[in-house]
Amino acid sequence: MKISRLDLDGAGSPAALVTRILEVERDLPIPVPIETLAEQLDIISINELATEGFAAALVTDVNKAKGGILLASSLSPERRRYSIGHELGHFLIPTHVVPPEGQFLCSRQDMLRFDACEQGRRQRMEYEANRFAALLLMPPPMLRTELARKAPSLGEVIRLAAEFAVSKEAMARSYVEYNRNDIAIARVRNGAILASIRSKDFPWIEPKSGEPVPPESLWHDISQIPGTLTQITNCEPDVWFAHKDCHKVQSLTEQVLVQAGGHSMILLQAELRDEDDDEQGYSGRDWRSR
Repeated sequence: MKISRLDLDGAGSPAALVTRILEVERDLPIPVPIETLAEQLDIISINELATEGFAAALVTDVNKAKGGILLASSLSPERRRYSIGHELGHFLIPTHVVPPEGQFLCSRQDMLRFDACEQGRRQRMEYEANRFAALLLMPPPMLRTELARKAPSLGEVIRLAAEFAVSKEAMARSYVEYNRNDIAIARVRNGAILASIRSKDFPWIEPKSGEPVPPESLWHDISQIPGTLTQITNCEPDVWFAHKDCHKVQSLTEQVLVQAGGHSMILLQAELRDEDDDEQGYSGRDWRSR
């Protein structure tokens, strides 16, 4: 690699930094060699530590001349890579001021901050570090090329997670963000909605975080054996959407991936009605509200 921190001068946001890295390293391989890249950008050590106190930490001086990364030894290989990207983000983003103790201590909860409207300086920094890690490990130009090849499927989320060497959860977020189709992915734990992410025009999903999976969802009809991946199946829009949004959807499909530890993913794909259809009115099924 030939990149240095001088090449990043003037770049401040996560997107600007990753864009600059991709411009200099035009032949950056996939999966991204994150440890080599971090070392090239003045991270002088990456070590593991048996701890439950944090997931990852960046240790550096007030000027960020050099840095070291500490990782919880319990992290999976995919989460280890993501955590390195996260701490590298703290190191490179100019507005991330080093705390008085000289280190960023990041919890597992910090690694889950993906809301651009995060309130508070520290929460905002954690969001930006996550944004940097996602953009760097799943570069949008490469990911868009892959997404254009096949129709949406959780099988593709699995394949791409392995190809980019990231967790399925991390890939699911980027998969929805850069997909040209109207899709959403809901994460489920023990039968309740844990979180969901949707593409720009996809209607709001009616069940909120903490609420149960709708009783008419395909999720209730399948074996809960980890690794189970269903076929893509037609679904009535009122299963997932509020009454006021059902008229926007011409058709809806579901697909379920069962994971370990009571976790699942549900992929929803909608075919939306044209605005002209809405203006003419729609008299379809008597949608019932939740």
